[in-house]
Amino acid sequence: SLERRACSLREFWVACWIVACVAITMGIGSPGAQAQPAQQGWKQLTSKQLSAACHSTEPAQHGLCIGYVSGIYDLQFAPTPPRGVCPPPDFSPDLLAQVVTAYSDTHEDSAAPAAIGQAIVRFFPCTEQHR
Repeated sequence: SLERRACSLREFWVACWIVACVAITMGIGSPGAQAQPAQQGWKQLTSKQLSAACHSTEPAQHGLCIGYVSGIYDLQFAPTPPRGVCPPPDFSPDLLAQVVTAYSDTHEDSAAPAAIGQAIVRFFPCTEQHR
């Protein structure tokens, strides 16, 4: 059923987000990654860094990409996207990553969450059939 499929998709996204958070925390996929002193503070992922992870053939980096874009989507657009945003019926974490990568590759570097939001708004506008 549609409800079961939506639940499974949400569970998949949550699992990807958890994997990405663990990967970021542990520095998986970052050669020579070492713990940084706390005084350096948090550095938000940039759209170009996210794009590099999405293009990567390394499973940990690609998992970071899928988890990150899925988590931001869940925070900003789920369960009901805002007016004017209509993801297609075949919407998936992989499609979302492709859209975000296409956007990031053709725009100036910015904060990754903002780039994800812009990509979704630009690539999935509602058409007449959605209204």
